[in-house]
This record gives sequence, C-alpha cells and structure tokens, in this order.
Amino acid sequence: MPQRSFASSLIALTLLIAGLSSVGTSAQEDQGLQWSVMPYLWGSTTELDLTFRDASVSPDELSFKDLVDTLDGAFMFQTEIGAGYWSVFADVTYLKIASTDIRDRISVDVDSTQIFADGAVAYWPQGFGSALSVFGGVRHSSFDNSFGFTATNTEIPPAERVSDTDYNDLLLGLRYHTPISDRWDIRTYADYAFGDSEGVFVIRGSFAYNFGKSGQNAAVVGYQYKEAEFTEGDQTNSFTYYGPLVGVEFSF
Repeated sequence: MPQRSFASSLIALTLLIAGLSSVGTSAQEDQGLQWSVMPYLWGSTTELDLTFRDASVSPDELSFKDLVDTLDGAFMFQTEIGAGYWSVFADVTYLKIASTDIRDRISVDVDSTQIFADGAVAYWPQGFGSALSVFGGVRHSSFDNSFGFTATNTEIPPAERVSDTDYNDLLLGLRYHTPISDRWDIRTYADYAFGDSEGVFVIRGSFAYNFGKSGQNAAVVGYQYKEAEFTEGDQTNSFTYYGPLVGVEFSF
C-alpha cells in the first residue's frame, strides 16, 4: 500500500474510533441514540476519459474523450447512527457499467465493475439531526476494469487492458438541511476525497418529504454529480457521473 494510502486510512481510522467513542458517551448521557437506513437508486449517466500508451494498439499516446457508458446495474445503501453532537455513517455504491464505442478507427469495449465505500464521523454543532454537519473519514474505491481495443479495417490484432485496483482516500465534507414546510425540507451535500486517487468530488441536492407518525421517515428525490480521476501506471481514467436519485430513509 502506498504511503499516502496508509496515512489516509490511519487518519480516517482514528476519526472513526474517536467518533464511535463520542457517540457511545453521548448515548449514555442523553439516551437519545438514533439510527437510520436509506436504500436508494441513482440513475447515473457515466462518461469516461481514458488516456494510456500501448504499443500493441498504437505507437502514440491514445486518448478517448467522453466514452458514454450504459448502466447495467446499481445498488446504493446508506446508514447512520448518532447521538448528542456526533454520528457515524457509511455509504456503499455498486455500479456495473458496459459500453462499446468506435473512435478514430478503433472500437473500444468497456466493462467496469465499481464499488465505492465511505465511512465517516460527523460533527453536528447544534446536535445530531440539526441543520449542519461536517464530517471526515475514508473513501475506498475499487475497480475491476476491462478495456478491449479492436482496430477497424486493419490487420492489427485486438488488444485488451485489464486492471483490478483499489484506492483509499481521505474524505472531507459537509451536509446542510433546510426545512421549507412541516413535511418538506431541502438537503444539500458536498465532499472531496484525496490520497491514492487524483481526487474525487461529489455534490448532491435533494428534496425530502417526511412521513410517519412523527415524520421520522423520508422519501427523497434529487440529483447527484460526481467527478473522479484515477491513475494506474501509464493509464489515467477520468470518470464523470451525473443523474437523478430516489430513496427512502427509515429512522429508528
């Protein structure tokens, strides 16, 4: 594991341990431990900028911009537990992407399985569940990529580049909730992660309709945008994801 990966993971682990201790202490004092889970779907359009060198494909550096992928399957899940001024949350996203595109007399086949897992400790200046929270933790990004290249109208044999790589980043961000009526509120979210990757940025805005006897649950609809760049040897993968999301949050 690279030094920066180890440092990022160590810092995040320290934050998580401190957060767990704080949550436990607050729960004992306030007896107000709360837990939520939210399964959700993200209808993401994915664009990929791919740059690399491979003599079996071309003597020059190859760069493919805006390779648009179709979303074959997705799973998203978020959970959070907190009390007092602290909480701990985790978010997992699974994406299965495949596409074929023809660029500059080369057919490019992309098959990518991606897993993003976030773990963070959040601080709420006005108490858990209030308007503002800031957080820090770790983001783990895992890629199982296969890129196939077939030159059209030539005798150059097909080539394939396969990679199975993990990246660990330090994660920092904030969340803000704004009530606009008794049942509705606006939720905003932004984070930035850095370390093994060249940088991962996420921004999200959504409307939430609160339901249940005390309005503890919420139906959420919104939009999320994400940029992520990863380097492996002479290959650079720059992903852009964007699209609507829907989910249901259950609180206990």
